[in-house]
Amino acid sequence: KLELMARRPKTDQRTALRARMVLDCAAGLTNTAVAVKRGVTIQTVGKWRERFRTARLEGLADEPRPGAPREISDAQV
Repeated sequence: KLELMARRPKTDQRTALRARMVLDCAAGLTNTAVAVKRGVTIQTVGKWRERFRTARLEGLADEPRPGAPREISDAQV
């Protein structure tokens, strides 16, 4: 499933990058090596690796953002 997410053209780029990072970690690369390979920080790799470890595929999705609730619904947009 992760490989499909990483390669599928319809997957948004954020999710594809997260899937690629997790796949690189599963291949045995260190967080530092993955960060250099993918052009992100070590903390970013650690964050997505841990979220995948605890929540599996659902962990790669964006969490709701803090702040005031939206005033315009999707239907209105």
